[in-house]
Amino acid sequence: MAAIALLAACVQFQSASAAAQPANPDKQAEAKRLIDSRQLDSAEKIIVDQLVAAPRDADWITLLAEVRLGQNRTREALSLIADANLIAGDSAARFMLISLAESQAGHMDRAEPPIREAIRMDPDNPTAHYFLARLLYTDNRFDESIEETQKTISLAPGFVRAYENMGLCYEGKYRLDEAEHWYREAIEKDASNANKTEWPMLDLAILLIHQNRYTDAKPFLDQAMAINPQNTQTLIQMGTLLEANGDIKEALDEYRAAIHSEHSNLQPGFASAYYKAARLAKKLGYTAEADEYFKKFNEVHDKH
Repeated sequence: MAAIALLAACVQFQSASAAAQPANPDKQAEAKRLIDSRQLDSAEKIIVDQLVAAPRDADWITLLAEVRLGQNRTREALSLIADANLIAGDSAARFMLISLAESQAGHMDRAEPPIREAIRMDPDNPTAHYFLARLLYTDNRFDESIEETQKTISLAPGFVRAYENMGLCYEGKYRLDEAEHWYREAIEKDASNANKTEWPMLDLAILLIHQNRYTDAKPFLDQAMAINPQNTQTLIQMGTLLEANGDIKEALDEYRAAIHSEHSNLQPGFASAYYKAARLAKKLGYTAEADEYFKKFNEVHDKH
């Protein structure tokens, strides 16, 4: 999974103002809830209204930085974090946001120092350990990532995405039985959560598809789709499964849906959606559509 997926996957992390005593805690809690549920426009309205009255409130500025990260406006987010630090001083939470912003921008070498500083300032914060684990995974440093993930789980046994990251690491080490175990563990941990994440189910489905276990994969894809029908990877993998079963037109429909999904430009696999759609459109004789998708594939691929 690409680094940018740290935000696109909608990972919930602790409020940047958790240690502070905000002037309006109910409003800040509402804004944070909206951010975590990806209702960024609604969150932004609340935050901007509050900043009009209190333009130098570091907590509201930090929340606006979170919104900008969710909108993929990385430079603005970093500028807002710098402003908040000037007002209130450095904080572990803002170092975490800096790390997220740098990873979102593709600056992985710049992302690691701030998250390690966040851990130095707040060593018992499971979210910080998780984000470091994700960075290490992205850099193929699987053993180091497993160590940080174990710290996350020891601090927060219910941290679902940490179990998923263990699965990703073991899959990266080609220890597929262990990877499957950890994905299933993540799914089990998530079963009782009100706000579920589709990613453990999706990752397990992808693992099973790679092993040609299509029948086993289908229920997990269905569950992932039910949680978030806009996830680009879920749509692509559903198309892959349908294509493997010979349902070419239905597969193309899934690839088309992936291309037009709400946050497709912020999620990994966007180029793949264009390529797969182009290939099937050509196979079905939709020449103009195929040409358009191949062109878009080259444009997106060249950017990355």
